[in-house]
Amino acid sequence: MLIPIWGASGVGKTTLALALSKALIAEGKTVLLISPEPYSELSAIGGVKIPTEQSLQTAIRTGNLKQSVFQKDDLFYILAAPSCHDCFDDNYSAEQVKALLTLAKTTFDTVLVDCPTEMNNLVSAWALSLADKVLLCIGGEFRGAMWYKSAERAIAAIKQKTIFVGMEISDAFDYEALYDFLEQKPHYRIPHKQKKYYDKAILKLLEVTVN
Repeated sequence: MLIPIWGASGVGKTTLALALSKALIAEGKTVLLISPEPYSELSAIGGVKIPTEQSLQTAIRTGNLKQSVFQKDDLFYILAAPSCHDCFDDNYSAEQVKALLTLAKTTFDTVLVDCPTEMNNLVSAWALSLADKVLLCIGGEFRGAMWYKSAERAIAAIKQKTIFVGMEISDAFDYEALYDFLEQKPHYRIPHKQKKYYDKAILKLLEVTVN
């Protein structure tokens, strides 16, 4: 199953991707997490150092997923930009990206794509197109609302397979007002500041996403 996670910058996409990965692994599922960002946050958040020979661009260019994927744990695999500075190179074709994502779907139980906010990323665009379901993160604060409004046409094209996730990262923000402004209520809410509810919300989201 291919599940892109998309939304505005700073809304918590990477945190959600890692939380879902952890929950899936706990159920004995193999997980591939793809991060198409030129400078992936996985190094900072997940403590991952990606070598060039086991990176996203190497996998796309060679088409050899097994040799190119970085294995972090028994069930957890990562494809991301290399950790070294100035190593990222996105000189590859749409056909190569499509082929890699199609192969990944048949190789792993779940493929999560931590999509960049920008709509011109080739990996993100194909992931959204080929997705079984899309997790669209809404929330954050009002800069997230501005991104949502600017991306409305793209969101409309994938809406039928989209689960809207309210990323409620602050106790001091009026999320109801934000959802009213967007004219979009979330299907599920993730209360980041309330640990006892956060874990339950992740499991509930996982249940409706992969089943």
